[in-house]
Amino acid sequence: MRAFFCVTLDERCQSTIGAIAERLRSETRMRASWVRRGNYHLTVRFLGEIDPMLTVDLDRVCRDVVRGMDPVAIALERLGAFPSAEGARVLWIGGNTPVAYVELVERLNGELRGLGFGEERKRPVAHVTLARVKGRPDPALGSLLEKVGSFSPESARVDRVTLMESRLTPSGAVYTPLFEARLGG
Repeated sequence: MRAFFCVTLDERCQSTIGAIAERLRSETRMRASWVRRGNYHLTVRFLGEIDPMLTVDLDRVCRDVVRGMDPVAIALERLGAFPSAEGARVLWIGGNTPVAYVELVERLNGELRGLGFGEERKRPVAHVTLARVKGRPDPALGSLLEKVGSFSPESARVDRVTLMESRLTPSGAVYTPLFEARLGG
């Protein structure tokens, strides 16, 4: 089973992000796989293919990590591309990554090493993926990100971590929550 840890977003946040993504989609000229509204989330850690029996240990580890941690808000206030607009592979909406979110991700990664998962080499960047670019990005992508990027910031509340199963289908990924652990409890 393919799985990842994430922070799910409330309906208002999903709707706001969806409107921004739709505007960006309508103004870009490139092949891309756009994330469906309802699938927007902040990825905490992608696990890949795992044994379903491992979910018991993942649940325990996740609950241990979030116990005693306070919820945090992340301002989603700008659009961007990884690795850059000129070489875009991923379009995203995000903002500054709060120290508390970095701590959450790093604590979870530390515990996952104990379950045999490899070291995560990238520094946590709080973002929501909007699209995965297929082929060459639109040459005007940088200016389009600036143009579409003037919107009122949206706040994503990080108050729980969810283990999500991801099934890839011809019409896009289908996500199924397996469990969630609330911060502070």
